Amino acid sequence: MTDDTQTDRMRERLRELYAQDVEESLCASLLRRVEDPLKPRTENGGFRVNPILLLLAAVLALAAGTFLYFSFGGS
Repeated sequence: MTDDTQTDRMRERLRELYAQDVEESLCASLLRRVEDPLKPRTENGGFRVNPILLLLAAVLALAAGTFLYFSFGGS
């Protein structure tokens, strides 16, 4: 296969790909951003959340709880 035919085939494949006009939904995009990058699905095929996001949510909940306790209920 010469370089010209290979380039032409690649251009044709790119045109086919871009002609599909695939529009991704907001929900699917959000789920892809939140899922675990190393192992996105469990063995059963279920969704798996990114552990860093879980840790951040726990720290945020602890900070908010501490703030509320000392602002309204404690001391």
